[in-house]
Amino acid sequence: MQLLLRLAILSALVTVIASCASITSNDLIPQTAISPPNNHRLEGSVNVQAVIYPVSPIVSADMLKDALQKSIVKHGTFSQVSQGNADYVLDVWVEKVVREIKYVGEGYTFDTAAIWRLTRVRDGKVLVCDFVKGHGASHAFGVSAPRLSLGAATREMIQNGLAMLVDQSRSHLAAMSSAGLRPSMGPVVPEGLGPVIANISQNWPKLSMGMNVTEVQRLLGAVLSSSMARINTKGATEEYSTNVYRLVFINGRLSNWELFR
Repeated sequence: MQLLLRLAILSALVTVIASCASITSNDLIPQTAISPPNNHRLEGSVNVQAVIYPVSPIVSADMLKDALQKSIVKHGTFSQVSQGNADYVLDVWVEKVVREIKYVGEGYTFDTAAIWRLTRVRDGKVLVCDFVKGHGASHAFGVSAPRLSLGAATREMIQNGLAMLVDQSRSHLAAMSSAGLRPSMGPVVPEGLGPVIANISQNWPKLSMGMNVTEVQRLLGAVLSSSMARINTKGATEEYSTNVYRLVFINGRLSNWELFR
């Protein structure tokens, strides 16, 4: 009987710990009002896309996308959120997630760095393309600390990003050189990208195993720049990927390539 009781208590404890370790998209929604100076509501519908590099076991890309959509609805940033065709596409690339433990001060911290780009669908004009950061800290113990601190950092990033979208006091195009021509994850082609994609598609069959970086870019254009592709380096392997193509080099030589559309 005592053994069964202990097992029941242990099972309940495991359940509590697991629930403490989990996080939902609702935890990432900013609760305070988005009201910067000279703000305005963006009339029309928006398609929201999001990705996180590196992949996080705490906050997934799907969770972030859901939180972004719910936050936009909650704060009325756009007239409507659409899963398909829309008036605008919002691409959010979280490109850096930095964890630190400060034994004196804030405790367990996370810092996130992202690029937010808002593109108008009818003409591909990029209206917003800027860097957005978030910071979170927690003095909690165990598995709760990273959950709470990363949740806070992501929530602040969303808060700052939404405030930027509706702020008309100045332009927000500081990340154009980094992501202005990056292929969208949604149903829009940013202004100027169409001819680039056409050139890539036309010359893609000419790629061959063992080509060096210069030869590939002479053929396809600046497809290996950070403004076009996400770059992942691991040892002698370099991977350049977008939702249009993927190029992998080993020791500077082309070893794998895929065209997605």
